[in-house]
Amino acid sequence: MNKADAGQASAAPDSGRLRSMVVVLTLGALLALAWYVRHNRPYSPASDFGYALGVTGGCLLLALLLYPIRKRVRWLAVAGPLKHWFRFHMIGGVFGPFVVLFHSGFRVSSFNAAIALSCMLLVVASGLIGRFLYRRIHHGLYGSRATLDELRRTVEAQIAALRPQLVGMPTVAGELDHFAATLAHEPQNMLGRVMRILAMDWQRFVVAHRIHRAIDACDSGEAAAATRANLHALSHTIDDALTTLQRTAQFSTYERLFSLWHVVHIPFLCMLLITGIAHVVAVHAY
Repeated sequence: MNKADAGQASAAPDSGRLRSMVVVLTLGALLALAWYVRHNRPYSPASDFGYALGVTGGCLLLALLLYPIRKRVRWLAVAGPLKHWFRFHMIGGVFGPFVVLFHSGFRVSSFNAAIALSCMLLVVASGLIGRFLYRRIHHGLYGSRATLDELRRTVEAQIAALRPQLVGMPTVAGELDHFAATLAHEPQNMLGRVMRILAMDWQRFVVAHRIHRAIDACDSGEAAAATRANLHALSHTIDDALTTLQRTAQFSTYERLFSLWHVVHIPFLCMLLITGIAHVVAVHAY
């Protein structure tokens, strides 16, 4: 590895830590500001500033409908790639509710406001669940949709590449095969599939721990040609294979759940739109 590659490799973790620090500090500042607004009431929802916050938050929430419209209306393709609309949908779905909460001063003063706020929080919770499911069946947050065949080919290639390295380590090979055989069994009902998904992280953790312990315990006879660096790299490769195995086994269930999620998320958005309009009408009428 040359100096440039080493510099890039060390810069990547540093940039990741910096982004995490910025996110934590931003959330901390927002929570502190929310506490101040909640307890000191520097403005009211009816004041000019509070009203402006309400209009801004309402417009952001209303703009959430642009993504599903762009997705279904073909001639809107001229307005730009779908991934940019999705990115705006995600950003609006985070900042819109924040602005509305600051507009309300983190207090509910009327029945129609309580209904509108409840619908907004329901949409936010639904959106977070959708984001979780989306990441499980796509390549990254804005990537293309994965396929089950593609994942199977990937895991087959990973395991095939590992076989020559595991010839002298039967314990490691046995644990990997046992995990693959366990994941190959798929329950017939949806509840069984969901319970299986919930158990997979723990199963993978246990298998990975056993494999790491077996690799660490390899003596010179069992891994004669392997250096400590090679064993460390092998451990990471096996972790990747275990993760791909788990993702492949979970893929079909996540795909079904994502389809069901679509059925409820759009009605939630419509409920938010209706209750939001009713809240605006009530505020201006009374």
